[in-house]
Amino acid sequence: MARSYLSADERREQILDCAQNLFFTKGFEATTVQDLMLAAGVSKGGFYHHFAAKEDVLEAVSQRLAGVSTQLIKEVMDVPGLTAFERLNQSLRALRRFKAEHAEGILAAFAALLRPENMTLYHRINRVNVEAVLPLFTEIIAAGRDDGSFDVPDAHLAAQAILALGSMTHDAVARAITSKGTGDARAANAALSAALDWQGVVIDRVLGLPDGSIQFVEPGFVDALLPAED
Repeated sequence: MARSYLSADERREQILDCAQNLFFTKGFEATTVQDLMLAAGVSKGGFYHHFAAKEDVLEAVSQRLAGVSTQLIKEVMDVPGLTAFERLNQSLRALRRFKAEHAEGILAAFAALLRPENMTLYHRINRVNVEAVLPLFTEIIAAGRDDGSFDVPDAHLAAQAILALGSMTHDAVARAITSKGTGDARAANAALSAALDWQGVVIDRVLGLPDGSIQFVEPGFVDALLPAED
């Protein structure tokens, strides 16, 4: 009975909660609008009051997930007195901390996104996240170019390059997740750690910094996130 008293905004969030769960467990393509209505307990009219199609729900789920990243970065950008270098380093640290604190849910979600039936979901979430974070990274890098922290000809292109680096670790992340609890776990974790370390070096070089300037991951980050269980 409590569902009847949800506000319009609360009802929309309820639909998104159910959609996120269904998309990750069943797959975006296999989930129907009828599935979404049944899971959320809404009528056809109630569903279409908020969303015109299933694709709109996917976009909203993606935007909500991207909002987590942007909020963490904005909180760092709002701290007074930081240099651009410090803002970038602390933004990356905040994102790492969030992943560590929510490791179980994030790893479960990523494992679901690795399934072939979820490729549409994976690419949409990744695209929306990049689009949301890109202006913030561009602003930080532009400030760093102006204050001499970074040596880049174009802040926007530099931010694009840095965000595109996420794809270089996709396979290593997938291997580490699927190897957890197996005899290959330690080797998979080591390969992922090496890939993330190299990603940090590439970011340094994009920004014209000495290698090791940006702390992309702390030592032991991967093993803490994915304990190599024997």
